[in-house]
Amino acid sequence: MALPERQVVDLEGGRISYRQAGSGPDLVLLHGLAGNARTWEAQFAAFAGAHRVTAWDAPGYGESDLAEAHADAYVDRLAAFVEALDLRSFVLLGHSMGGIVAGRFAARVPDRLRGLILSCTLLGRAQAPGTPLAEGYRARLADLETLPAAEYGARRARSMAAPDCDPAILARLAGIAAETRRDGLEAAMRVIAEADNADALSRVRVPVLAVTGALDRTATRDLTDAVVAALSDGGNAPDTAEIPGAGHAPYLEDAVAYNAALSGFLSRL
Repeated sequence: MALPERQVVDLEGGRISYRQAGSGPDLVLLHGLAGNARTWEAQFAAFAGAHRVTAWDAPGYGESDLAEAHADAYVDRLAAFVEALDLRSFVLLGHSMGGIVAGRFAARVPDRLRGLILSCTLLGRAQAPGTPLAEGYRARLADLETLPAAEYGARRARSMAAPDCDPAILARLAGIAAETRRDGLEAAMRVIAEADNADALSRVRVPVLAVTGALDRTATRDLTDAVVAALSDGGNAPDTAEIPGAGHAPYLEDAVAYNAALSGFLSRL
């Protein structure tokens, strides 16, 4: 199917742009640092036949206005977004940075959720508010400021994907990353740097699926293991799925396997 057109909803705290297609049980998708609502093209194609699929552009991405640069502000914006769209009961999928927001939302607004999917994510870096961003993040911001958009996107795609990723998939990842706005990227980096979701995930009570890429160099095994441990410490051991041969973008690197993992989880709810 063609990617649905971008729409915009005006909220009290600022507007959010999003894409939506399909009908049926609601599935809400949150992208990561190098993404936007276009990240989920393969999931729109796979799930919009049986679900209403809604993918936002996070604050500072697409046509979305910025939010304060901390996870709770993003949860507030997400709560206002789903309220405005009258999404009353849904499965929430968060990838990487989006997974931090999704996990925190699940702890704070559990009555909205039928299930939670955490994709290639982490607890957060637990840095003190205002601490300078790590060198790698500062270098990425400098790249975004100085490189042509296409070259920035190509670098981000290569860093995310497995070394033998199909060139056509790399090109699609690069095109999405090339659309990144600097203000949105810096704010989202701050969300990751200052979040610590260990306590939040220990309070999640809805069914959870944790998806990882076997070759992920961004959300590495120790980071994803910590997410699973935090959920398990709260008595909510998640289902898990590892996508062989995939890096940090399994939703496109191996969309068939990724979507199969999602389908299996959705069918069990």
